[in-house]
Amino acid sequence: MFDPAMLQRSADVRGIYPNQINEELAWLSGKYLVRSLRKMLGEDVTPGILVGRDGRTSSPAIYAALIQGISAEGGRPIASGLATTDMIQWGVGEGRCGAHAGVMITASHNPAEYNGIKSVFKNKETGGVDVMRPSDHLAPQFEEDGEDGSASDSVTAPFPAAGKMNLQEDFVEAALSRSNRLGDASGKIVLDPGNGVGGLFRPLLKTALERRGAKVELLAVAEQIDGRFPTRPSNPGLPGAVELLQETVIAEGAAFGAAFDGDADRVFLVDEWGQFVSGSVMLAALAKNMVEKNNNSGAVVYSAVSSWIVPETVRAAGGQAILSRVGQDAAKVALAKTNAVFGGESSAHYNFPDTYCLDSGLFAMVTFWDMLLESGLSCSQLLGQLKPWPNSGEVNLRVECADWKSMSSEVIAAIKSEFSDDSKDSYVLDIDGVSVFNPRVPEYATADDVFTIDQQGDPTGKVYRQVEDYTPDWWFNVRASNNEPLLRLNFESRDASEVAGRTYSLISRIRELCGDRAKITVQDWGNLK
Repeated sequence: MFDPAMLQRSADVRGIYPNQINEELAWLSGKYLVRSLRKMLGEDVTPGILVGRDGRTSSPAIYAALIQGISAEGGRPIASGLATTDMIQWGVGEGRCGAHAGVMITASHNPAEYNGIKSVFKNKETGGVDVMRPSDHLAPQFEEDGEDGSASDSVTAPFPAAGKMNLQEDFVEAALSRSNRLGDASGKIVLDPGNGVGGLFRPLLKTALERRGAKVELLAVAEQIDGRFPTRPSNPGLPGAVELLQETVIAEGAAFGAAFDGDADRVFLVDEWGQFVSGSVMLAALAKNMVEKNNNSGAVVYSAVSSWIVPETVRAAGGQAILSRVGQDAAKVALAKTNAVFGGESSAHYNFPDTYCLDSGLFAMVTFWDMLLESGLSCSQLLGQLKPWPNSGEVNLRVECADWKSMSSEVIAAIKSEFSDDSKDSYVLDIDGVSVFNPRVPEYATADDVFTIDQQGDPTGKVYRQVEDYTPDWWFNVRASNNEPLLRLNFESRDASEVAGRTYSLISRIRELCGDRAKITVQDWGNLK
């Protein structure tokens, strides 16, 4: 059954297969993408759309249906088969086989029963690869569609016309070309694709590194692509998810380990001692490197729930910190509008403005590897130069009620109202859910003075803000998930003793606000338990 409400999503189409995401939805999405692209490119243009899929059990069927929908509307599907999300984005940026846009069949880090459709297009004005929001590009085409139930007679096989596109090999080569030191690499590195499509990487990397003369040994755990994700969750950022990788890095004496999510556009690191490296620490390290290489200048975009270590590190290196709404759709707007040198999110998305604002786990891993080789330090020594703030991690609260979205909005509005009172001595920012920063300081009267609006790039201030020279004692953010009935809570403080108590108090307050209208349970405790 086709559910038109799925087309109203702001980032990608994602849900449980086959009830929410299915072949019918995929076929129509392909059709509507072609219609939308024709309006953007001109009616006389035949849109070329690069299409890839991850290793989920439902992905081949959804992939085939979407390709047929593209063809039925007169578009030109470019079938790449198994691919990572960043491969597809990179291929669009490169214009592979004349691609104007790209689609990836994946639910990213969601569990095995989920699937989804991520779409991007090449922005001719900025040179970047931008997100095609379903609400902007698919829903309007559905509204304009007719009521003819006749099946289309147009069918296209989900296979390429020729067998030598080499997207996977060329993408890996593009990632490795970011370093001219990898030929000197030695020792061991452990990859953990988590049974996701990142299982493509190791053999391709091995061949390309051998050509460079590298003496490195690439090892892997959970390498077999299996859409059931039998070894660990597809989200490597969950507490305890990468224990096998941590154990293997220690046992093998590896320099570091790299854990990719289900579609391999995100990566988390493990140092040589098996210590998990948070996305915020990795973001701060990469940002510092990029700012320093840009003559100690340049803007860095970071998401609203990232650790304060990111703006601190960026400012210390001479850069300008830019806070953006969570999500790659917002991040890529901020990157382009501020001419940023780097960007990313605490969820382990890392963006490279010099390559179509691509968010790539493999590009990030190679860049960090190059940093290690340049420094001559170990992973723990290099990252030990950064001092993370004590924090709760991301605590996920499940909201069980008739309308979780309305309830979440009500909770966020109530928290905003409470902390806007002068007695709370806090700045309140509503760029993504609600963020509260304590205390106020005489130099900045309002939140708009701390987080200033770029009147030219984003006059509404709803996508990103420039961060002035201010540091809170503590801050927190509460926001609703886009895809699941969850409220996500992040708390951070300079004082470690405050973290648990203030986080528990926030959870209790959220329960009070919901009363008996919703059941609030803690699904993930973040760093608290």
